[in-house]
Amino acid sequence: MVKNVLNKKLVRDMRQSGMQFLALILLCVLGTFLFAGLDGIAQMTAATNDRYFEENNLAHFWISLESADRQALNKVRAISGVEEACARFSMDMETTLPGEPTLNVTAYDGAMTINVPLIEQGASLEESDVRGCLLQEGFASANGLEVGDEITVRLNGAEYPLTVRGIVYSPEFISVSNGIAANPLEYGYILVNAQAFEQVPLTEIVVRLSEDADEETVRAAIGEALPEAFIIDRSAHRSTAMAQDNVTMFRALTIVFPLAAFVVSALIVMTTLTRMIDNQRTQIGTLRALGFSDGKIQRYYLSYALWPSLIGSVLGAVIGHLTLPPLVWDLLIGQNEYPYRLEPPISAAAWSMVGVSVVMSALICLWTFRRTAKESAADLLRPKPPKSGRRILLERIGPFWRRLSFNQKMVVRNLLRSKMRSMMSCVGLLCCNALIIASMGLQDSVIATAENHYGRTLAYDVRVELTSEAGAAEAYEERLTSEVTECLMEQSVSVSYEGQTRTTLLTIVKDDQQLLHLGEHESLVEFLPDSVALTEKLARLIGVEVGDTVSFQLPGDEDQFSLTVSQIVYNNFSQGAYMTRSTWESLRKGAFTPTAILLRGPTSDTMTRLENMDEVYRIDFTEDQADEALISLEMVSSIFILLMLIALALAFVICYNMGLINFAERTREYATLKVLGYHQKEIRRLILHENTLLTLLALALSIFPGIGLTSIILLVCETDSVRYVSQVANQSVALSCVITYIFSMFIQRLLVHKVRSIVMVEALKSVE
Repeated sequence: MVKNVLNKKLVRDMRQSGMQFLALILLCVLGTFLFAGLDGIAQMTAATNDRYFEENNLAHFWISLESADRQALNKVRAISGVEEACARFSMDMETTLPGEPTLNVTAYDGAMTINVPLIEQGASLEESDVRGCLLQEGFASANGLEVGDEITVRLNGAEYPLTVRGIVYSPEFISVSNGIAANPLEYGYILVNAQAFEQVPLTEIVVRLSEDADEETVRAAIGEALPEAFIIDRSAHRSTAMAQDNVTMFRALTIVFPLAAFVVSALIVMTTLTRMIDNQRTQIGTLRALGFSDGKIQRYYLSYALWPSLIGSVLGAVIGHLTLPPLVWDLLIGQNEYPYRLEPPISAAAWSMVGVSVVMSALICLWTFRRTAKESAADLLRPKPPKSGRRILLERIGPFWRRLSFNQKMVVRNLLRSKMRSMMSCVGLLCCNALIIASMGLQDSVIATAENHYGRTLAYDVRVELTSEAGAAEAYEERLTSEVTECLMEQSVSVSYEGQTRTTLLTIVKDDQQLLHLGEHESLVEFLPDSVALTEKLARLIGVEVGDTVSFQLPGDEDQFSLTVSQIVYNNFSQGAYMTRSTWESLRKGAFTPTAILLRGPTSDTMTRLENMDEVYRIDFTEDQADEALISLEMVSSIFILLMLIALALAFVICYNMGLINFAERTREYATLKVLGYHQKEIRRLILHENTLLTLLALALSIFPGIGLTSIILLVCETDSVRYVSQVANQSVALSCVITYIFSMFIQRLLVHKVRSIVMVEALKSVE
């Protein structure tokens, strides 16, 4: 019977305070929604990568050497921890297809037991088949190719017709691009048997390790067995590294922004529950007077916290897990190729957030109840007397105080006497606007990173990629007419320092180069002779500072060389090492053979001449590259837009909830003003003025926290190759403040209409 009475009371209380209970549920939904969603994306990507890589035997090492002959292959297979090794070659070849797209041709000597392709259509490739190939699914779809079609590739002037035996996915080619963004119309891959190109030497060995093998130990053993070998692992292999970078980014996002949103939600939940329990003090006294024990009353009021927090948190976790991962996965597909996706269950971390939300709400409720329950039943049955008035600080400043009107004095007194209520309203608005600033700032920073790199760091208009048949640098610089023409040489290199080894890009530039602005704030840096410059991110990853000596190893070279790091430079999209041509030539590691030509302001005749050169592999325009970079960053930008929408929803719920609480607490004051002759419009104007002051103060205080949160999120989202520039545009800050202000004023205008519903007799009841 007692239980039924309390249950009926709970239902009645929830109906009467429906908006506040709904606000509690929504706050808990938003608190766990974003965390569970981003965590689900990270779990989905990680689980899909792990299964895909494991079931299809993704290589652990890619070894490049001058000749991957039988002797070298046997040396690798003999190393403890090596489960399997395959020899092959991999190179780009032109095709005779419409538009002459390029294909990466990967040819295996024997069965494809490592990086095993997953057959989407057709059949696998027999070892004896020298006329067939396996074609990338994305390239086949973009170019309208099917099983049985013929593809002809060119090599050294000879043509090789190949028949498509199967349409496949490959774990080695999740990201397929020869530029910045994937373009399956122009670039793809095929897998063939090495016998189809007998004249091409095998130059690569792919290695798969046993489960109990230590990667660093095996890598060192390979280096000893093949001193001339150039070894890269999964962290340096472009495709697999990008796949793992997605996991890293989403895990990082799970830590910062959702937790910030959760803290804001928790803060407002605490305030809401505290006010709701305080407003029940008379009913607590009534229940005591009717004989209910403190334990039963306490369990009853725990329902105020448990049910809304449990319902909201579970709903948030489930909805976030079911909606965000598939949505973001579709964005991932635009940049990457997966044959399937796994949908793991809600993780323990997400359920932990649900538990934290419920426990936090319960503890707040218990603390508030016990604070209220200390009073006797007789005291609780009386309405809580208002706080005694006292002069505020501003009243002591006579000249200032006398200049204020009566209404202004009333607003200031209300704000400063109800410090906790004012502070909580201000903090709620501050946190929401900071989150909105951060979400907009993240988009600004992504765009600024691309624009700064292609518009200022790269001070050229055209980049011409050259083949291995390139001539002398001086010949190009003399023949090609432009404002500035420079040649550079790029190649992979292994850099080591105190046990830390990274595979990176070595760029050799002209001694007085002018077209790479790699200093701070995209300034021009003069590279010093007889030394090397490292990008800031690479130096941080391997723990190098200016003055340290690092070791380098080139592909196919047994002898390492060492250079002192004289400078730290900055590159947002490409990490590596830089040295001058004179430094390179002093090392006696080969001639300076340009791999690219950089031109600023080339003439039309020069462009025509470049298009007709046999050694020109590709011509890129920085303007087009900037557009491609923005496309490739579209996924990141889309996530940030989603974060902004969550922040807006959180702002709306918080503003409305705090407005309800403030109105409920001020009902007696508003009724008094009615008795004194104030019209409803005048009371509404007072409410709006008071909330305008709070909103403006919150907006002013939120700017620097919002900018700081942007920097923190970008820092944790950085990968080994990308360095984001934190740059929040003034327009974004202004727009965020305007949006939050409009939200606040819109909600206040909804609430001020409640002035009509005030019953003065009930509102003005005094302590008897």
